[in-house]
Amino acid sequence: MAQPTEQEFIQKISELKETGILQGGYLTEEQIEEVFPALTQEQRSLLLDYFKENKIGIGEALPDSEILNEEQQSHFHMYLEELEEMETIDNDLRRVLIMNALNGDRDAKERLTNSYLRTVIDIAKLYTGQGADLPDLVGEGNVALAMAIAGLDSIEKPEDCDEMVSRSIMNAMEELIGAENDQLEALQEMVEIIGKVLNIAKPLSEELRRKVTITELTQESELTEEEIKDAIRFSGDLREYIAEES
Repeated sequence: MAQPTEQEFIQKISELKETGILQGGYLTEEQIEEVFPALTQEQRSLLLDYFKENKIGIGEALPDSEILNEEQQSHFHMYLEELEEMETIDNDLRRVLIMNALNGDRDAKERLTNSYLRTVIDIAKLYTGQGADLPDLVGEGNVALAMAIAGLDSIEKPEDCDEMVSRSIMNAMEELIGAENDQLEALQEMVEIIGKVLNIAKPLSEELRRKVTITELTQESELTEEEIKDAIRFSGDLREYIAEES
């Protein structure tokens, strides 16, 4: 099985993470299987750990207690209490408000903006612990929300509003904390190491007409024994060329 390129691998994980945030903090098993249909147990474990570190649950959103510390939970519930008096808007009314807002109705724009304030808080919750405080994330998200509603005429149809607004909020928060995170960089480094191990192990195995040992690989490369072991744990395909250790 061909290994995905570094760019493809990172892009797929980034898209899945984005999907998880847009869905309210979770991914389905089917969505992961569709993007990564042949994961080994080790790969799957690393991937799920990455998503959990980024507050994305599998099958359902993670509980607040697993996402936020006590101080963050206090802020989160304070924001929710402030929204209790806000107008409740169902999907049908939201569509009407979007149509009216597109026609320049200021009252519709204000009501529509208020209806997305909970979305700002829910998204901010998923970005905590990455270098920005929850109040700062909410503040940045609210600015992005106002700008998104002001630029509502960029959407082609009312159904696009939810995603456009959510993406605008996400982008603003990612710019605040820095789009790259430590977990994604670590995965990128692992992809690079896997490529290096494969490029050495495959031709050497074919030359020797047997599986090569980790010791032989360290002698043929600048990789450490631990890096090679990590690559094998992450990519089961390498076992085709590398002997199991006793």
